[in-house]
Amino acid sequence: MSHLCLVLNDFVNYTIVFINSIFHLYLPLTLSVVHVLLLGGSTVRLVNSTTNCSGRVEVFHSGQWGTVCDDEWDLSDAEVVCRQLGCGLALSAPGDAHFGQGSGVIWLDNVMCTGTESNLTECRYRGFGIHNCGHQDDAGVVCEGGSTVRLVGSTTRCSGRVEVFHSERWGTVCDDEWHLSDAEVVCRQLGCGLALSAPRRAQFGRGSGVIWLDNVMCTGTESNLTECRHQGFGNHDCGHQEDAGVVCEGRSTVRLVNSTTRCSGRVEVFHSGQWGTVCDNDWDLSDAEVVCRQLDCREALSAPGDAHFGQGSGVIWLDNVMCTGTESNLTECRYRGFGIHNCGHQDDAGVVCEGGSTVRLVGSTTRCSGRVEVFHSGQWGTVCDDEWHLSDAEVVCRQLGCGRALSAPRHAHFGQGSGVIWLDNVMCTGTESNLMECQHQGFGIHDCDHQEDAGVVCEVRLVNSTTNCSGRVEVFHSGQWGTVCDDDWDLSDAEVVCRQLGCGLALSAPRRAQFGRGSGVIWLDNVMCTGTESNLMECQHQGFGNHDCGHQEDAGVVCRSTVRLVGSTTRCSGRVEVFHSGQWGTVCDNDWDLSDAEVVCRQLDCREALSAPGDAHFGQGSGVIWLDNVLCTGTESNLTECRYRGFGIHNCGHQDDAGVKITSCLLSSSIFHLYLPLTLSVVHVLLLGGSTVRLVGSTTRCSGRVEVFHSERWGTVCDDEWHLSDAEVVCRQLGCGRALSAPRHAHFGRGSGVIWLDNVMCTGTESNLTECRHQGFGIHNCGHQEDAGVVCEGRSTVRLVGSTTRCSGRVEVFHSGQWGTVCDNDWDLSDAEVVCRQLDCREALSAPGDAHFGQGSGVIWLDNVMCTGTESNLTECRSTVRLVGSTTRCSGRVEVFHSGQWGTVCDDEWHLSDAEVVCRQLGCGRALSAPRHAHFGQGSGVIWLDNVMCTGTESNLMECRHQGFGIDNCYEEDAGVVCEGKQKSPEISGKHRGIGIVLLSVCLSIQQCNRII
Repeated sequence: MSHLCLVLNDFVNYTIVFINSIFHLYLPLTLSVVHVLLLGGSTVRLVNSTTNCSGRVEVFHSGQWGTVCDDEWDLSDAEVVCRQLGCGLALSAPGDAHFGQGSGVIWLDNVMCTGTESNLTECRYRGFGIHNCGHQDDAGVVCEGGSTVRLVGSTTRCSGRVEVFHSERWGTVCDDEWHLSDAEVVCRQLGCGLALSAPRRAQFGRGSGVIWLDNVMCTGTESNLTECRHQGFGNHDCGHQEDAGVVCEGRSTVRLVNSTTRCSGRVEVFHSGQWGTVCDNDWDLSDAEVVCRQLDCREALSAPGDAHFGQGSGVIWLDNVMCTGTESNLTECRYRGFGIHNCGHQDDAGVVCEGGSTVRLVGSTTRCSGRVEVFHSGQWGTVCDDEWHLSDAEVVCRQLGCGRALSAPRHAHFGQGSGVIWLDNVMCTGTESNLMECQHQGFGIHDCDHQEDAGVVCEVRLVNSTTNCSGRVEVFHSGQWGTVCDDDWDLSDAEVVCRQLGCGLALSAPRRAQFGRGSGVIWLDNVMCTGTESNLMECQHQGFGNHDCGHQEDAGVVCRSTVRLVGSTTRCSGRVEVFHSGQWGTVCDNDWDLSDAEVVCRQLDCREALSAPGDAHFGQGSGVIWLDNVLCTGTESNLTECRYRGFGIHNCGHQDDAGVKITSCLLSSSIFHLYLPLTLSVVHVLLLGGSTVRLVGSTTRCSGRVEVFHSERWGTVCDDEWHLSDAEVVCRQLGCGRALSAPRHAHFGRGSGVIWLDNVMCTGTESNLTECRHQGFGIHNCGHQEDAGVVCEGRSTVRLVGSTTRCSGRVEVFHSGQWGTVCDNDWDLSDAEVVCRQLDCREALSAPGDAHFGQGSGVIWLDNVMCTGTESNLTECRSTVRLVGSTTRCSGRVEVFHSGQWGTVCDDEWHLSDAEVVCRQLGCGRALSAPRHAHFGQGSGVIWLDNVMCTGTESNLMECRHQGFGIDNCYEEDAGVVCEGKQKSPEISGKHRGIGIVLLSVCLSIQQCNRII
């Protein structure tokens, strides 16, 4: 009878447990689902999660629930729990109380399952209640059946293509609006720690079948991806080439920290509940190989020591690590034991892996320069140079741990690649952590071949010069730039720097801070190169940061340019020749114009281009013809950055050799002193008995504060006795025409440093300012509040005529060799502001039309001018944006003007930062909203822009990143803007026909002011 009572008692207890579990399972499913199953005397459940197939693991024993410790807890153990609960495959086995700390008894520790058991208690463990842990170590499980998200297409469980489960099937997620905050939610949901990156463009391969989500926008705090904002299941405008991915931190025993990329940094290992560093004794590439493999980062590129990624803190776990390179885990390698070492954090080991970054540089002798190649779908491929700029190179350099980008060479500068071309039209903002995060057309989509392969040069740089191949030498180390001392600095060292930067041969190795003193850290001293090294770091030196010098000894370099002008009697005009593959060659005149000439002039420090003659104007060259169909915008720093057909590809002869004519050349003071012995025809740095003159503090080269060069430094001129006759001499000396005014009282801002001249008294006929009477260099009784200035007529493209004052009159612009007028259609105060600024005439008072200052004659150059008021030149203004479909001028559908017609803008990637640019451009104050989905009605005709991505700081919508004009994949998605609204200042003269300007200028007398006003 007693035996029967015990049986009944057990039956009742188990029944109560079973009913209790069923109660929790089916209580309106809004409760925290416990999921208890009868397991022959022992039960298991998952708690403290929003799903019934994920949570903290608890087992039932001796009448109560208890937790499981995470010692030895891994995916095999989680597999058993998931199978036991009918929850499918295990996705992860998080520890460290990922689902919160339990309370009460701890039942199991050191659980070791093979993964094939049907019950957790069938696995090996130490025994019920035997443990050496606390609830901070409670084990958890995430099963597939409880998760609506998974990661596929990767070798690790915590990275891959994102797929969500809906309507009984898995589908992908589009990468529109996909950011790190979205990845954070996925990583947290899967128990994979922090998100490291949110790769786009199907980086983990293209999925197939249904696409469930698009335009996912998470705050990062959601517990489930489907809690984030999205368009609705199955609503999308994308294909699988845009499948979104995730790379999570995972639960690894090794990590890389203190770097901008996930696959490079200081090595740290996790042991006894805390992270610690690894010493660099015996640390080499074999050890780095293991770390890279362990982190799914492909091959190791380098194994830097000496705390290259900064010194760690706290415990040092490993020293004298010796791996063969084949181990799967760093702790499988030989080492002295945890915590046994004879080093400090100054010896912390680091790693730079190839993988993870999916980018490499090849075709160069240095690891931080070369042809850019990316890894996709199991193979390496090149990148086309269309839209390839320094911002793109910045991302590559940062991704590879190579510091800042120095240049972004194009046209297969590092040799042509072979095989697949993966990317084209890459457009980075420069802030991305991975090249794949930049906007591009999609993998394998391009209209180029290998003669357009893009390249990158990172690491060393030359600063404080007007050319990219001369300047103060700076090197990047431990996350910051620093200078090089000139002890033992000579031409052999300069040779290495010039070669490293692709700047040809070294011309000189200037010392004593000839390019100005740097600031901050000094990295190198006593550098001794043989001249054959491929990288400055390969030369002998004392070690980073070891020096006995100051910035007055900063080393410099002057390299031979890759362009020259020949066949003329002056340095700044002649036939254009470029240096490539060891020899000079000419440039054909097909498409050769003033924009191309501007680049050559800038590259040679020769000021503005006057003309771009063709037809072998400076005589026919001989030998190879290197370039043809050169198309520059005029803003490039180097001729080879312009678009052209490729080196040696042409359909012309030497009768078509291109040339350049320049008005006057301004050599930098450093170049002047370097090459004075060469008796070049020095154009427009004039020899003034050892002194030179310049104008600074203005937006134009022919107006500004007067400064003279004496005793190796620039200094200002006091305005005592400063008159128009003095200004005449300065203007004549600089080739800036007549003097218009001689402003005083630091009109162009106060200078600093030495004051060289005072009481200057010129007759106006002198050819040089120092020929005028003055007190002597450095003798004065004034301060910088009295700095003298000059406004010269200059070589302006705009003038005011038909008035008695210089700062009012009919507007005329100079184009194609003649002056012409401007029509008053759309002419207002914003346009007048630009003219006034351009002429150094202060603020605009009015913008009269209707030929207020008399009718002009001849050509009419401009009409419908629309300036924002911020441009520096009237020709920079353009009618590029308008708002339509609204009753107010500061809200409406956005339309842009291109190729002679207006078109709309798609709302993909359209945000408040884009609206900010439009509002600023139209003078409408701040942006209040950026409505989408044709809020102001659908436009008609052409769609000009899509995927516009502004930072919000641009002055013009066209300056923002976009796919290119006319490239879109949208319909009924016209973007709009609502601005705060900000009325322009009322015009004094009302609306007229024809234009002029009246403005507030520098008044030389009360009577003149009265006449102007």
